[in-house]
Amino acid sequence: MIKWSRVRLYLSILSCEGLFATGIERLQFSENPTDEQAAAIKKVKQRRDAPLYDYAGAMHVHSTYSDGAGTVEDVAAAANEAGLDFVLLCDHSNLDAITNGDDGWRGKTLVLVGTEVTTDTGHLLALDVPPSFLPVTLEAPQTQREIMGQGGISLIALPCDLKDHWRDFDKRIPGTGLEVFNLSAIARTKINLPGLAMIWRRYNGPERDKAFHLVSARPDREIACWDSQIQPKSGERRYQPVVGIASLDAHAVMKFAGKTYPFPTYAEIFRTLRTHVITESPMSAKDDAAKSKALVHDAIRRGRCYMSYDNYGDASGFRYYALESLDAPVSSALMGDEIEAGEDKVLICRAPHNRSIIRLFRDGKLVRTILSGTLVHSAAQPGSYRVEVYSYKYRFGEFCAGVKPWIFSNPIYVQPTA
Repeated sequence: MIKWSRVRLYLSILSCEGLFATGIERLQFSENPTDEQAAAIKKVKQRRDAPLYDYAGAMHVHSTYSDGAGTVEDVAAAANEAGLDFVLLCDHSNLDAITNGDDGWRGKTLVLVGTEVTTDTGHLLALDVPPSFLPVTLEAPQTQREIMGQGGISLIALPCDLKDHWRDFDKRIPGTGLEVFNLSAIARTKINLPGLAMIWRRYNGPERDKAFHLVSARPDREIACWDSQIQPKSGERRYQPVVGIASLDAHAVMKFAGKTYPFPTYAEIFRTLRTHVITESPMSAKDDAAKSKALVHDAIRRGRCYMSYDNYGDASGFRYYALESLDAPVSSALMGDEIEAGEDKVLICRAPHNRSIIRLFRDGKLVRTILSGTLVHSAAQPGSYRVEVYSYKYRFGEFCAGVKPWIFSNPIYVQPTA
C-alpha cells in the first residue's frame, strides 16, 4: 500500500519549492493614514497602560525520557544558555520528569512537563496534567475529554504535517487548540536537496545561527486550518476560540537517509521559534515554582500568547489588545479574549519597533496592512481578528526588501451583539 504522506515528503525534498523562507515581498496594499488615524495612533503612543509581563519559552521538547538526545538537565542548561524563561517538555506518553522531580526552576528557566500522546487520528499535546495521567484509549475525542477533564490543556500537534498529520478535524472537540507552528513540520516542507546543501554550508560557516533563517517561514496550511476551526459552526453566530501555539518538536538529533546526526543542538534551536506568554503578574525563580507554572499554563489556556521567530529579533514588548474606546483608562481585552462588537471599540497592535509591516486579518482575510509600529482598527464588525508582524530591512515604494515573518498573535474574538 502506498503511503502518500511519504510520497509528499519525498517530493518536497526533491523539489526546489520553498528553497527560500525570506526575500522580497510586494505589499498587498499600502495605506497612507488619514488625519483621524494619525491622531488615533498618536493617542495610543501617549497611553500609559498597566504593566504586563512577557515571558518567552520553547514548547514541545523531547528528552531521554522518550526519543530526545539529552537529559532534562541538558535541556535546562541549553534553555538557560539561550535565555529562555520557560521550557516545556512533551515526551511521548511519559510524565516521569514530574515523578522524578525534574520540573521546576533550573537556574533562570522554568521547566514544565506535559506529554505527547498518540491517538487514532494523530498526536495530542497534554499540558498541565497530573503525573498519573495517561489516556485509557486511543480514540481521539475521548482522549481530548480526558485531558481537559483532568484540568489539562489539549492541543493538536502536527496538524498538517507531511509525515504524520491530524487526519480528521471533525474529531477535534471544543477547547482543543492547535500547534499552529511546528518547526520540524515547517522544515520538512522547506528543506529540499539544494536547500539542505545551503543550510549545511551556512551552519558550518561563521554565522551559524543564520542557517535557521532558511526554514523560519510562515506555515500557510496550518494558519488556514486554524482560521477555519475558529469560524462559527453551521447555524451559530459566535466564534469558537482556538488557542494557537508555536512548537519546536526538538530532539537535538536529526535522522536522514538512515543515519543519525547530532543537529541541531537544543541551544541552537531554542534561539529560533518561541511562544511568548503574557501575564498580569510577574514570575521569578525566587518564588514557588507552582505559582510560576500556574501563570504560564493559565496564559496558554486563555490564548494570551503569541508566536515569534526570535532569531529574527527579540519580539518582547509586542502588544495586541482591545479598548472600549480610545479614551478608556484600561484595556478591555487581550489576545485570546472575547468582546462584543461596538462602534467605539478599537483593536490596538504595537510592534517592538517601527520597521515593521503589521497585517490585520479578520476571519483569515487581510483587512489592513500598515508600515508602522502601531495599528489602530475599529472593532465595529464581528470577526476573529489576529495580527501578523513582518520585519524588513529596506523599503522601495510599495516594495520591501529583506522581509521576514516575525510575530503571529492569537486572535481577539469580536463577537456579534446579542
